[in-house]
Amino acid sequence: MQGRWWVCGLLLLATILNYLDRQVLSLTAEKIIDEFGVTKEGFGMVLSAFRYSYAVMQIAGGWLVDSAGVRWLYPGAVGLWSVAGMLTAAVSSIGGLAGMRFLLGIGEAFNWPCALKTTERLLPPKDRPLANGIFNSGTAVGAMLAPVIVTFMTLRWGWRSAFIVTGALGFFWVIAWILYTRRFDAALRGAALRMRDAPATMGRIARLRGFWALVASAIIVNGVSYFLADWIPLYLKTERGFSFGVGNALSMLVYAGLDAGNLLVGFFVRARVAAGADVVRARHTALFLSCVLMSLAVFAGFAASPWVALACLVATAIGVAGFLVIYLTLVQELDLARVGTTAGMLGGLGNLCYGFVSPYIGRLADLNQSAWTFAIVGILPWIALGSILLGFRKTARQP
Repeated sequence: MQGRWWVCGLLLLATILNYLDRQVLSLTAEKIIDEFGVTKEGFGMVLSAFRYSYAVMQIAGGWLVDSAGVRWLYPGAVGLWSVAGMLTAAVSSIGGLAGMRFLLGIGEAFNWPCALKTTERLLPPKDRPLANGIFNSGTAVGAMLAPVIVTFMTLRWGWRSAFIVTGALGFFWVIAWILYTRRFDAALRGAALRMRDAPATMGRIARLRGFWALVASAIIVNGVSYFLADWIPLYLKTERGFSFGVGNALSMLVYAGLDAGNLLVGFFVRARVAAGADVVRARHTALFLSCVLMSLAVFAGFAASPWVALACLVATAIGVAGFLVIYLTLVQELDLARVGTTAGMLGGLGNLCYGFVSPYIGRLADLNQSAWTFAIVGILPWIALGSILLGFRKTARQP
C-alpha cells in the first residue's frame, strides 16, 4: 500500500506542474497586456481559448483515459502541455498567445481524469478523499511556487523566460512516472473500449441523477477556482494597488488557502467517520462549512481595505478547495467503471461555461466593477450545495 501512496505523490507533482504552467500567464498578465496593447476583456478572451480546448479535451479525454488507461496517456499529456508552455515564449501577437493557450488546454485537460482514475484504481473508498486532497493540493502548491519563479525570471530576463523554465520542468516528471509506475502496469491499464460506444456510455452517465446533481458544482465551484487562479494576481496589482512583486507574492497567500482546504477536508471527513458519523453526513458538513467560507468573497469585493479583501480571498480559497475535494470524490463514485469519462464530461461543462464568462469578468475589471464579480462568487456556491444535498441522499459506499 505504501508504494501506492508514492504514486499519489507523483499525482501531486503533476498537478503542481499543471498549475505552475498555467499560472505564468496570470502572473505576467499586465506585462503582456502592455506589450500587446490588449484590454482586460481581450485578455479574458485569451483565457477563454485555453478553457474551450480544455473543455473539449476533458470530454473526449475522459473516454480515452478509461479506454487507454493512464500508464502512457498521462505522461504523453504532461509532455504536450510542457511543450506548449515553452512555445509560448516565442509568440509575437495576441493571436499567437491564444493559440498556445489553446494547445496548453489540450494537454492539461487530461490531468484530473488521469489522476482520479489512478486513485480509484489503486486505493479503497475510505482513502480516496485524502488521496484526492493530496493531489488536488498541487493546484495551490503550483500556484504558490509560480509567483516566486515567475517574478524572479520576469524581473531578471523578461516574461518569456518564465514560460521556458516552467515548461521544461515537465519532462523530469515524465521520466519519473514511466519508471516508477512499472509495478502498477496492470492496475493502470484501460478497458479497451470502442469509440463507437462512447455516445451510448456518455448518454448512460448523463441519465444518472447524481450526474446532474454535480453539474452545478462543476460549473460554479470549479469556475470560482479558475477565477482565483486566473484573475487574483492581476486584481491585486491593478485594482488593489500592489506592485508587481508584492501583488504576486500576496497571491501566494490565496493559493496557500487552497492548499489548506485540500488537506483539511480529507482529514476532517476521516475524523468525523472515526468519531461515528456516517460518510454522507461528514461530507455534507464539510460542504456546508466550505460554502460559509466562500461567502466571504462578497466582502472581498466591497471592502475598503486591501488587506481585509485579501483575508476574505484566503478564506474563500479554503472553502473552494474543501468543496472540490468532496465533489471529486462524488465524481469518482458515480460510475466506478467510467471515472475518466464522468470526470471529463463534468469538467468539460465547467470549462465551457467559464470560458464563456471569462471575457465578461475582464469587462467588469476594465470598468472597475470587479466587486460584483466577487458578490456572485460568494453567493452561487450555495446553489451547488443544494444540488448535491438533493442528489446524494443515500449512504455512500463504505470500505
